[in-house]
Amino acid sequence: MKKSESRIVARNKGEKTYTPESPCAKGHLMRRTSDGSCIPCKVEAERIRTANNREAYNVRKKRERLHKLPELALKAKLSRTLESDEKRAIRLEKARSKQIKWRLNNPNHENTKLVKTAYKKNNPSKTLALGAKRRSAQLKRTPTWLTENDHWMIEQAYELSVLRTKLFGFAWHVDHIIPLQGKYVSGLHVPINLQVIPATENLRKANKHLPA
Repeated sequence: MKKSESRIVARNKGEKTYTPESPCAKGHLMRRTSDGSCIPCKVEAERIRTANNREAYNVRKKRERLHKLPELALKAKLSRTLESDEKRAIRLEKARSKQIKWRLNNPNHENTKLVKTAYKKNNPSKTLALGAKRRSAQLKRTPTWLTENDHWMIEQAYELSVLRTKLFGFAWHVDHIIPLQGKYVSGLHVPINLQVIPATENLRKANKHLPA
């Protein structure tokens, strides 16, 4: 088989792609210098493969990126410390726009629920460990000086969350106004630190709390 002169020239120049003398069967004119394969055909084949088995694709991509995560996180942190106020405002606005668009397309968060259910099923040990950590943190942040009335009020908060979930048709959570495991400050598991809010608001809030 005759070697492509364009490929030889591109390889000598250190280029990653080249234009062959004749197109492929589908009429594409872009190939890889390393193996001579058609780039558009490869992209199309990968797209079909991904569409046929999205779950396997996600697993493979996660495995490929796993060892790069610390490096990527450090790179992202560095770039954010160097970005200007204008770029930061643009980035945050884009993120807010994506969040709004996602909420409009997923009003009941069904996709998130499916992903979480699948994660819990595939990672039972991690799920149990997280639950134990949460209960431990709550016990540590529950003062011994609470009265019977205080414990009753805490129970009422959880009963209210169940009642609102039934009445409104979407989940409500008992949220700690000052998180039990906040980065800057930690609150207590006491009635005055509890509020019953929609689950979406609680999940969005996470453990964030900036002291005044």
